[in-house]
Amino acid sequence: MNTDTIDKLPDNLDPRDEHATLYPATGLAAIEVIGADSARFLQGQLTCDIQQISETQASIAAFCNAKGRVISTLLVIKKTNGYWLVMPTSLATPVIEKLRKYVLRAAVTLGDASDRLSVAGLTIAAGHEFHSLPLPEKDWSVGHAPLTIVKLPGHRRFLILAKHDSAILTDLISRPETDWRYQDMLDGLPWFDASQSEQHLPQMLNIDGLGGISFTKGCYTGQEIVARSHYLGKVKRQLLVGGCAGELTIAPGTPVLDGDTGQTVGSVLSSAHNGDTRLLLVLHALEGESKRFILGDEHQTPLSLILAE
Repeated sequence: MNTDTIDKLPDNLDPRDEHATLYPATGLAAIEVIGADSARFLQGQLTCDIQQISETQASIAAFCNAKGRVISTLLVIKKTNGYWLVMPTSLATPVIEKLRKYVLRAAVTLGDASDRLSVAGLTIAAGHEFHSLPLPEKDWSVGHAPLTIVKLPGHRRFLILAKHDSAILTDLISRPETDWRYQDMLDGLPWFDASQSEQHLPQMLNIDGLGGISFTKGCYTGQEIVARSHYLGKVKRQLLVGGCAGELTIAPGTPVLDGDTGQTVGSVLSSAHNGDTRLLLVLHALEGESKRFILGDEHQTPLSLILAE
């Protein structure tokens, strides 16, 4: 189903549903890749296997530079005449510009869909349905009735692609973007802004753990380095979730230090707060006893590691 045609919800949807919460803004945007060669084109650019993506199954992926560093993480969703690529808003324009360099003679058109399409979030309380609408249940699975909706890993959280004037964006009980991003941190989804682009290998961001790297599909930009790091075991950093007391604004790239030695052991990928602060951290692989961590900011803020909920 082409999400451009979606403009309303079923008449029986009650906007006061206390079990459903909408997040009209998620910090994410969509670009579209359409044309007869769109699948072949993306197969040569992204870490996931495009052949495994269908109208009912999406995939997380990374778009890398020639050195295997991630330009952007993204969610790939199949549409009628191509694909949606969902990614952090600040990276949409750079990704389009970089992808266009590889189009050459391929029958592919790239475009920013943010002028007409919103990427919203939806949470449904455990044990409850959403007005008998069929919700996808498996991670990264996709539903299309009546909205394009993707099940995220972890909690009953969903991404929705809808036109800006869709009823779901105006009629349901809503929460701010910061709350949604906080939940992304808890679930370990590796979104980041432009300041962290081209800094990390996809394995450092757990793209492989989330099912977004194929080591058998063949060549794509950066594939040689990504594969070599995998087979030789040379990935020495990992993605972890951290927490700080209080609502803090932590800049991406802030160093993470060993609290005992002062040695830099990693950096902050992204952060969000909602009562307290959650951070995605790219740290040297931990060995042996747990360490005490602090941020390399002016306050040397104490930092704890937590499990993704």
